Amino acid sequence: MRNTILPVIFVVTIASGCTAQPGPPVLAPGRWFTVTFPEMPPTLFALSTQRTDPAQMTVFLPRNYDPQRKHPLFIFLNGGDGGNASNPTVARALTEEQDFICVALPLFKISLDPNSPVNKPPVLIVRSADGQYGWPFVRTMLAKLDQTVPNIDPDHRILGGFSNGAHATAALIDGSDGEVTHMFSAFIFGEGGGGLQHYELLKGKPFLMISSSARSLPRATEIADTAKAAGALTTLLFEDIGQHGFTTAVYPKIREWLRGPALGK
Repeated sequence: MRNTILPVIFVVTIASGCTAQPGPPVLAPGRWFTVTFPEMPPTLFALSTQRTDPAQMTVFLPRNYDPQRKHPLFIFLNGGDGGNASNPTVARALTEEQDFICVALPLFKISLDPNSPVNKPPVLIVRSADGQYGWPFVRTMLAKLDQTVPNIDPDHRILGGFSNGAHATAALIDGSDGEVTHMFSAFIFGEGGGGLQHYELLKGKPFLMISSSARSLPRATEIADTAKAAGALTTLLFEDIGQHGFTTAVYPKIREWLRGPALGK
């Protein structure tokens, strides 16, 4: 798998005034900033919207951020086209903007060509081949994150997502030759991730599977059981809203998992 070194550009956005200016970010409580990667290929968001937005990540520092201590990392990937990674909204809400450094990353997909053999319907879904394709770009982003925010706890890094974000998480696990499960300590699949092939890579890792309807529960249970059989420290969370969705009603239970099993407590 090739090592990709790409130029990056800082765009620092101050949360209070929503103004932007170039230059290195100020690491202070409640601050957030965006880093763009103009040499990367189009993200899934750019492909699906036919926009020219460059790939970017956005980092939010918790309101109790302390540069003198290690903070856990939480990355939650959005569903659909993944969005433009302008705000780690869900991660901020789930952590209540405390303790965790929250990061928004885009999704990557080789193409949206419906005739491609890897794009069986629905075309938008991120699959294993896309994970292998996208991992070098995500790895570059994460390397820049570690360089920019040096006090991220290396032992407590959580990656997950909802729907296509869960599919993308599974694809990155499969497509990174074990690098993702070496780098991250816990994982969340919300209403997705069923394409995962290498469950054995989850061995010893806290793993949260979320189902939001009776229709998705059997498949979610199957995924959770397979992960548990592979040695993952598995939790199945069922919050029935009768449809494919990610309701705020489930947030308290996810918070409990984030601050408990995901941190080894």
